[in-house]
Amino acid sequence: MPAREEGVKLELTLGIDGGGTQTRAVLVDSSGAIVGRARAGSGNFQAVGLQGVEALVDELMTRLGVEAAKGSGPPLVSACLALAGAGRTSEQEEVANRLLDNQLANHIYVVSDARAALEGAHAGAEGIVVIAGTGSMVLGKNAAGAEVRAGGWGPTLGDEGSGYWLVLQAIRSVLRQLDGWGPPTALKGELGPALELEDWHQVVAGVYGGRLDRRRIAAAAPCVFASARQGDEEALRIVREGARSLGCQAGAVAFHLGMTDVVDVAGAGGLFEQADLFWGALEEGMLTRVGQVCRRAPILSPVMGALILAHRGAGREWSPDWIASLAEADAEEA
Repeated sequence: MPAREEGVKLELTLGIDGGGTQTRAVLVDSSGAIVGRARAGSGNFQAVGLQGVEALVDELMTRLGVEAAKGSGPPLVSACLALAGAGRTSEQEEVANRLLDNQLANHIYVVSDARAALEGAHAGAEGIVVIAGTGSMVLGKNAAGAEVRAGGWGPTLGDEGSGYWLVLQAIRSVLRQLDGWGPPTALKGELGPALELEDWHQVVAGVYGGRLDRRRIAAAAPCVFASARQGDEEALRIVREGARSLGCQAGAVAFHLGMTDVVDVAGAGGLFEQADLFWGALEEGMLTRVGQVCRRAPILSPVMGALILAHRGAGREWSPDWIASLAEADAEEA
């Protein structure tokens, strides 16, 4: 990522995690102490565009009480923006160059939101993160710093094991049952109210007419888990199939990174609130490629992952005590 050679090197470092609905920011001084936190709206690059990201950063800086550059150089040493919808290098460089022109920081790093989730989950160390929310993907990093991803191809081409994927499979199961060629399932009764369907024939107009968009469909994922907990065989099959697919992706990532012995894996995203139903099949998928899976809870949030990347970009070291202080700050925000 670009770096500015000129300007006074000050002592503040900024991490930003820009999600689809909310953006979080955390600011630290040279000692690593948190001196400010702020929240704002969507940071999805595809939704808000370059000007929207600029406005978002300005809003966050105002809320953090940091004044813009006034001829004495950028106000920050380093900043990392982890943005949803900015997974391509060209997009990341576009944002970074604009913010360098705006003199936000001497060093600017723009990465995907998945990268921040990975760094936060393992506190900057090697490991794999499996992300399962509205969409899904897997990202991993080995001890040498090499990164590999799998999945993340979107709702039409992939997103196996995501909330959208689970509900879509459940809808298909209900339709097969209605047509008389699918196995019995209680999913019809669970999903109908959640999708506001008085008649299941309305699902066609809802899906193809746009009322039931991706996010609204994904929001019904708890219904699939509820049916699975009640012993519905179709719901259990769907959950296990999705989780195992993610596990196979994670196994492929581990294999390509040369991590085939013991692998640390963390889960991120709303579906891991149902971890007891999810992890078993996920590990089963991973074990086709690796010897042992060590399940880990994320050590830090994605915004702290972005902060670690900014901290590293400023050439700063960190200690276990600093990581512990960030985890404590995360707990206070929860």
